Amino acid sequence: MIINQVLELESYTDSLKQEKRPIFLYGMGDGAEKIFAYLSSHGVEIKGVVASDGFVRGQSFLGFKVRAISEVSAQYGSLCLVLCFGLEGEKSHFLRELSKKHRIVSPNLPVFGEGACDKEFISANADKFRRVYEILADEESKEIYISLLKYNITGDISHIQSNNLWDAPQEFYKHNKRHIDVGAYDGDTVLEYTLHSNEYSDIIAFEPDKTSFGKLIKNTAHLRDITPVNAAVSEKRGTVAFDSGNGRASHCGEGEGTINCESIDSFCGITHIHAKGTDVGSIKIDAEGMDKAVIYGGVNTIYVCKPHISVALYHRAEDYIELPLLLRKHNSNYKFYLRKKEYVPAWDVFLYAIN
Repeated sequence: MIINQVLELESYTDSLKQEKRPIFLYGMGDGAEKIFAYLSSHGVEIKGVVASDGFVRGQSFLGFKVRAISEVSAQYGSLCLVLCFGLEGEKSHFLRELSKKHRIVSPNLPVFGEGACDKEFISANADKFRRVYEILADEESKEIYISLLKYNITGDISHIQSNNLWDAPQEFYKHNKRHIDVGAYDGDTVLEYTLHSNEYSDIIAFEPDKTSFGKLIKNTAHLRDITPVNAAVSEKRGTVAFDSGNGRASHCGEGEGTINCESIDSFCGITHIHAKGTDVGSIKIDAEGMDKAVIYGGVNTIYVCKPHISVALYHRAEDYIELPLLLRKHNSNYKFYLRKKEYVPAWDVFLYAIN
């Protein structure tokens, strides 16, 4: 029933086509290009491109001269601004003040893959969204899930702006087995994990990007029983295409370079359900669009060890439904929790599967 209520909301593409104020892209870069293409395909007319005062240096973007918001506002008055960049935590708070004068629309297009988790996608997969909602274990998770769907349909950032602090389920840290970090970046999530637990047997930290891997080694050198591994993680051991990007933007599956690749099952020696490999207590997965492949490469470990799992739920449009249902398929005893950090658009959304 609640999914049906969410689907009664007007999509931001429909509302933008009725918008009387001039519509400007707010920001530049790859994300803005993707948003421009998406809106254009839905019949939304863009008037131009604006940037915050101080970021305008006579540049052009998508055939438009980039102008300052103050300049355009002086000409037109109230504007409709389509947000084309990301802001975390307190950095996003200025949008609340800006929204008092201008309408702000924030499309949540996936970082990887095609399509979008928009009204059309949610409607076409309504049954799966209902199933995911029903298996969430607490009210906070359900509230987050519905707020994300409302935001994805309307583009209204008020649905996702919150002062709530990150509160991962503490059960995730309660074990004395191996912890695996897939997408360890510079070690920040490893350090966060060790703040909550010192009972682990060892930590395996995978990071494919060489620059980030160097920082990972340096930042975690003081920790006991940690093994940094300069490799990607996917369905099987081998090599994969790799785009070094820029730090967190590094990702597998495309690019001109290649990198060694592991699977969780092969690395832990659990290549079938009767194998006696290393016992795994928890797995964190933030694999820049390869998250589903990481799970596929760890299904035997999941079946045998029943580890707690934390997985990013925002890289691809289908992640909201496919990843929870995939984990549910491999362990029906999991309790599922959804947690998110304050981010515009809705990035840093994580699903916790607690056994």
